[in-house]
Amino acid sequence: MFLRFILTTIAVVASSVFSDVAAEENYSLDDLAFLTGAWRGGEGFVFEEIWSHAEGGVMTGMARGVASGELRVLEYIVVSEEDAGVIMRFKHYNADFTTWEDDEPIMLALTSASDQDATFTADPPSQDVKSIRYWMPDADTLQAEVVLVEDGEEGGFTLTFKREDN
Repeated sequence: MFLRFILTTIAVVASSVFSDVAAEENYSLDDLAFLTGAWRGGEGFVFEEIWSHAEGGVMTGMARGVASGELRVLEYIVVSEEDAGVIMRFKHYNADFTTWEDDEPIMLALTSASDQDATFTADPPSQDVKSIRYWMPDADTLQAEVVLVEDGEEGGFTLTFKREDN
């Protein structure tokens, strides 16, 4: 019961923080239309993301990471327009559908968006994820920069995807 109270309190506080940040700009799912489609990248570690068109105030994404012919990670992503702004939630899954996260999904707010460039930020960092930035350096390339925080130190990685034909 106490844990539920703490999680609810954290969610309310996070929502108000995201609301303050996101309310300054009027972002919408239209700002993320460039993500729509199938994307694939990597050598040795192959990572794919597939993004749906926005509909009903929601955009969904699915991701799969494979290395040495074995599944390393699945991800299910939901981006929604809410009173607090445009919010991304996601969880990581193993092949048996168990999650990496113990309870709540990782939650980030859209804090910056311009032509084919969008940044989602957690404040404070959620599950060690500080931010994710997606951008397109050209019409058939998508990049994703993930900034992580571990033991107070920032790190992360950048993924480069090429558009897949459907």
